[in-house]
Amino acid sequence: MKSKFLTLDWKDFSRGLLIAFLAAVITGVINLLDTGAVFTWETLRPVLIAGISAALSYLLKCLMTNSNDVMFKREPQTA
Repeated sequence: MKSKFLTLDWKDFSRGLLIAFLAAVITGVINLLDTGAVFTWETLRPVLIAGISAALSYLLKCLMTNSNDVMFKREPQTA
């Protein structure tokens, strides 16, 4: 991660969104297949909500982390 504290560059944003969303959706789909559920809006809705929640959580974490991967710390002063 190269973004500075309270900023996100496009690479961090797209990678975080993709990884978090896909991980949650794939887990949900696997659980649906294990239970033998039919793919309807009622069964997929919680999976999509989990995917969106995971993606937003990851982006918030990236936003609150500086370029040295330390959370809730400002960028170090350069001399």
